[in-house]
Amino acid sequence: MFGFLRKRESHPSVFLIENVPYYSQWESPDLVGAIIREEISARDDLLWKKSGAKSSEEYEFWANNMCGMACLKMVLEHKLNKNVPIVELGKECLRYGGYVLKPDTIDGLYYAPFVRFIKHEFDLDAKVVGRMSVDRIVRELAFGNYVIASVHHEIRSPDSSAFQKGGHLVLVLGYNLEENKLFFHNPSGDTPQNQSHATVSFSKFKKFFAGRGIVIKK
Repeated sequence: MFGFLRKRESHPSVFLIENVPYYSQWESPDLVGAIIREEISARDDLLWKKSGAKSSEEYEFWANNMCGMACLKMVLEHKLNKNVPIVELGKECLRYGGYVLKPDTIDGLYYAPFVRFIKHEFDLDAKVVGRMSVDRIVRELAFGNYVIASVHHEIRSPDSSAFQKGGHLVLVLGYNLEENKLFFHNPSGDTPQNQSHATVSFSKFKKFFAGRGIVIKK
């Protein structure tokens, strides 16, 4: 596997998109563990105003569904030097159909409307990949593209016995072919180790990977 990369000298065996900032889908990364364990409410996050929400209640409503917008926020700051509040991004994406509001929750992220959103609002060239493999992720990264991959949120604990796939988005930033692992920013990571530049082996990544995602061109 990955022989096609080794044959091309332009593709290094180890690659990382450097200096990509990390953002959680909650404003206080150090509170994520307590929030997802329901020990505290997102409304207790004193930094909620940074999200662009009008109230702590609105912040709580949006934050649970902002993994995709957190990935976008990271790309926008790295590529365009833009720092856009995460709830503002969510509301703009909503206008394009990337989210659908329901009484108690938000459905999405829907990929095709999201791609239209970032093209029209930020002139980002992106595409939906409905059948994405780890090989494809590595190839896109080797060209310097950003990869938003659909995984299960339990990827924060890759040694767990969970084998569920999809429902959460992470920003994949690099790979190491010598050690067969990926590097990624996880918007719902609950420790520093599984938030910024988290690492996971190809085989463990596949346990949680739904085989689809979005590629944003460099």
